[in-house]
Formats: sequence, structure tokens, C-alpha cells
Amino acid sequence: MTQRSRSLLPPATRLLSRLRPAAAIARSPRALTLAGATLGLAGVLFALPAGAQAIIDPPPPAPLQTPQQASESAINKLVDAGKFNDALTRIDEHLKQYPRDAQVRFTRGRVLMEMGRNAEAIDDFTALTQDFPELPEPYNNLAALYAQAGEYDKARAALENAIRNNPGFAVAYANLGDIYAKLAQQAYQKSLRLAPTARVSNREKLLSDMLAPQRAKPVSQAPAPAKSGEAGALKNIGKSGN
Repeated sequence: MTQRSRSLLPPATRLLSRLRPAAAIARSPRALTLAGATLGLAGVLFALPAGAQAIIDPPPPAPLQTPQQASESAINKLVDAGKFNDALTRIDEHLKQYPRDAQVRFTRGRVLMEMGRNAEAIDDFTALTQDFPELPEPYNNLAALYAQAGEYDKARAALENAIRNNPGFAVAYANLGDIYAKLAQQAYQKSLRLAPTARVSNREKLLSDMLAPQRAKPVSQAPAPAKSGEAGALKNIGKSGN
């Protein structure tokens, strides 16, 4: 799965792209040769006089969607419209027919996050990492959910798995940096409780300022609300291909 569509998955935010590569339509060399010969002959016999206008052929019709693609499009429209309950119902119907559709399974996890059903979202993303371990985006969203719950060690492990499976997944490195910073802040806070020093206090304050919730636009769509002061800037992946 080298390409992903609308949604696993952001630029630094690459959302989950189309997971099934589109098959190219192969043409035989003979067919191409015959087509070229026909065009050449037409050019000789029917050359337009100077100043005449050629008749422009209408554009080819849009390719027909398979039933699976049509179902995916309907789901994406419901998600884009914020109709999450309807989207979840349609997703569950879709997955009864196409249980291995990783893109729609990923979308289900995103919808659950939007609905605040984080425990269920964790279950969905965890199942995706087990069935499709090569995909980094489910690991990234698991990290976002764990960070919101203050489980930074789990978030770190999830992001390290994302990077291990896709070393070019830039957003995971950025999120891992935030997790390391939060773990460092917690270590400084513990040090201050045991034996306060000005040096440690200054470093802890720098990290606190750096980790304060940001208003910057997230890489994809807005993540589920985070607790104040806890991984407010951690990015989650929405629709891929952005």
C-alpha cells in the first residue's frame, strides 16, 4: 500500500492516503502503433485549411466508481458534513461487506475521536496496527489519544513504532519531540519536589512555556480536545493526502 486516499493519515501532515493503488490500464504496443498510424493518416487526408477551426471533442466521461468506492465517497461526505452518527452507521454497514478496508477502518477511529469516544477509538487504531503494521498513521493517532490521557510512555512507544515502520513520516518525529519534552518536564518537576534548584526550575519553566497549548492550525483537522497543559500541540492525523 504505497498510496493513500483522503483521509489515513498531512505535508508534515500526510493523512491516510488511498490504501489501494489504482491499477493502470495497460495497452499493447500494437494497439498504440495502430492508433498512431490512424492519427497520422487522418492528418494527411483531412488537414484543415488555414483559418479553419477544429471541432473539439468533449472530455471523456468520469470513470465509474466501484460499489466499494461509492460507499467510501458517501462516508466521506457524511464525515465532512460533521454528521458523525450517520457516518458511523454507514461505516459499520460498509465494513460488514469490506472488513479489510483499512481506509474506512481508519476513518471510523477518527469519527470516534470526534465523538469523544476515545476508548473505542484506541481499540480501533490498535486493531489497525495489528492488521496493517506497515501503516504509521494509526500509531500516530494512538499516540495522540494516549497523550490526552497523560499516558506519555505509551504515546512514545506508539510513535517509535510509527517511525520504525515508516522512517519518512515527519509528523511522528514532531510528535515524538513533544512527548520527549513532556517526559523531560515531568522529570524536572520530580527533581524540584525532591531538591529544588534554580537551574532545574528554569529548565522546567522553559518546557512549560513550550508545551503550553498552541493556537496554531493542526496539520489536518483539529484533534480531539486535550487537557490543558497536556500535549496541547500534539497532532493527530485526519484525512490523508493533505
